[in-house]
Amino acid sequence: MIRSTVPHEPLALWTSRLGLFAVALMLTTWLLHRSGVLGTPVALTATGVALTCAAAGMLIGIVAAVSIWTRGRLGAGRTAVGLITGGLLWGVLAAAMPTYAALPPINDISTDTANPPRFNALAKERPVGAKPLAYPGERTARLQASAYPDLGTYVVDRSAEEVFEFARLTAAGRKGLGWKVIALEPPTVRPPKPGIIEATTRTTIIGFTDDVVIRVTGTDTEARLDIRSASRFGRHDLGANANRVRRFMRELQTRLDASTPGSIIAARARAASATAKTPAKRPNERPADGKAAKGQPAAAKDGRGDKSDKKAPRG
Repeated sequence: MIRSTVPHEPLALWTSRLGLFAVALMLTTWLLHRSGVLGTPVALTATGVALTCAAAGMLIGIVAAVSIWTRGRLGAGRTAVGLITGGLLWGVLAAAMPTYAALPPINDISTDTANPPRFNALAKERPVGAKPLAYPGERTARLQASAYPDLGTYVVDRSAEEVFEFARLTAAGRKGLGWKVIALEPPTVRPPKPGIIEATTRTTIIGFTDDVVIRVTGTDTEARLDIRSASRFGRHDLGANANRVRRFMRELQTRLDASTPGSIIAARARAASATAKTPAKRPNERPADGKAAKGQPAAAKDGRGDKSDKKAPRG
């Protein structure tokens, strides 16, 4: 057997190892993050390590490719593996760059930037290291107005109670958006008190957890709804929060258009009335058909079933 005397390029092995390690680390990181095992800060750190390894592998691969070409060494296959795997990871990042550059670096969207809805119950849900719950301020409001001018307070000629109920069904109903409701406070007209819905939701692919608060105010004839969606980590949301607000508004409008004013409140009232009119069955109540209740002795057919009613024998 004749062995090849052409030497292997030693750097080719390292470029393939780094590339494959970077891909394995990236996939494992986001699978664990999506399943809830890994926290977002750790996942972001691991992502940075994976991208660094991929970049190092690509640089080594370029050096290896030059050496293979000029010196005629073996290892082109391993070099190609390292370059391709590293290029795939950085290619995914590069694909998001146009969106990153076109949208403002904000991650907190509110339909009312002058008086945004406040998070209360969700303050206990935020993990260590998450950004503050306070609204970022005037700069964020100005950037939002420029990038998303269509987002504003939703005003509709329905009662505040009815709009609140539709908002609840839109957010977390069986056919709703599937958000996890953390707090629920219905509105009142007298005394005036806003209705509040606080919920969390996760992005579809990566599984980032974002917080949402909905505020409903108004009267028996008009309601005003505001919604705020905020990311827990990062400075740029790539438009995710604005898209979430738009989707909620579209779904809410669809539900309102498909209903008549007062229909959902009337349905709730009928259900509550039917529940109140249903008599509670007493434990020892005799059924209407005359049969003895379960666990009770049946009376004799002649009406003298009780032994105490019989005459005592003569002495």
